[in-house]
Amino acid sequence: MLAWLDEHVAFEFVLKADDDSFARLDALLAELRLCDYYLPYALGGGYVLSADLVHYLRLSREYLRAWHSEDVSLGAWLAPVDVQREHDPRFDTEYKSRGCSNQYLVTHKQSLEDMLEKHQTLAREGRLCKREVQLRLSYVYDWSAPPSQCCQRKEGIP
Repeated sequence: MLAWLDEHVAFEFVLKADDDSFARLDALLAELRLCDYYLPYALGGGYVLSADLVHYLRLSREYLRAWHSEDVSLGAWLAPVDVQREHDPRFDTEYKSRGCSNQYLVTHKQSLEDMLEKHQTLAREGRLCKREVQLRLSYVYDWSAPPSQCCQRKEGIP
């Protein structure tokens, strides 16, 4: 997919999202316009790659070993690359959703009914959630910490 995009489509960024992820493309596009660095939140539910990284991956593909999960593969492939990684807690892309926040840009693990409700609420009321719900606390990823200490969940983060 990334190779085809790099060869056939002119773009600045691409959003990879699972089919059970709801994405606020309007809000995400506004964020990307403000962004002058790579904005990945490379959990499988959704992340953003810049065109130059997609180009790098296409040129390197014959040397890259794919893992079972594409997000794990992407992390391994980009680990040695000098990019600024930025965690945005508005990407609710863990193995299960943290709930519903009107601040979310991408929400993973959504049923078709969940996505339809979010779309209708957004169109009708200009917000994502009928009612905001926090099922789990969020975290801001600390890239300088070891993986076992990177992600301490706290109140007050979307």
